[in-house]
Amino acid sequence: MTSTLVDNYIASAVCKEPEGDIERFVYPMELSIENLRIFWEKSRQFRTVFRDEVNGDFRKFCELFISHEGDHLRAHGLFWCIDDFVGVYYITRITEVECDVHYTFFDRRHTGREQLTKNVLKYGFEHFGFQRMNVAIPMYASRHTFGFTIAIGFKKEGVKRKCIKYKGEWFDATHFGLLRDEALNGTRL
Repeated sequence: MTSTLVDNYIASAVCKEPEGDIERFVYPMELSIENLRIFWEKSRQFRTVFRDEVNGDFRKFCELFISHEGDHLRAHGLFWCIDDFVGVYYITRITEVECDVHYTFFDRRHTGREQLTKNVLKYGFEHFGFQRMNVAIPMYASRHTFGFTIAIGFKKEGVKRKCIKYKGEWFDATHFGLLRDEALNGTRL
């Protein structure tokens, strides 16, 4: 990784990985065509991250994250990359009070990355002043996704019935929340 990227990081942590302890850095991800194409290509290996029509169409994928308004492009969230696309974190549905949190580790490794993710969440609360952060996990997601979400401090808040369509079927989603005090004062983290 270049020193420019390391100098601009928003969070870091030493992650315990099979190869040994690795210091990971999270830095802002520019929504360039090149970065979006890398994100899309890596995401496509996970059939459940985005809908089939998005996995098969780069333009539809881009429209999830950016839109054209007059002479300007508008981002539909904030995006960060782990090292050289080991994974991504992003937040959407941003208001003054809350946001939805998303993450993907392209190497499928959750274990050892809890502290890195907690540091990113703390950054979000401190930098943007959110009162809460939300996560919705469809019932077809892996048990690792649910376990990781709880391990980083989110609390189950309920189930929204038949709200996500996947492969022609409707699925429930479990909703989780993390409050500012929990993240910053260590109540749950």
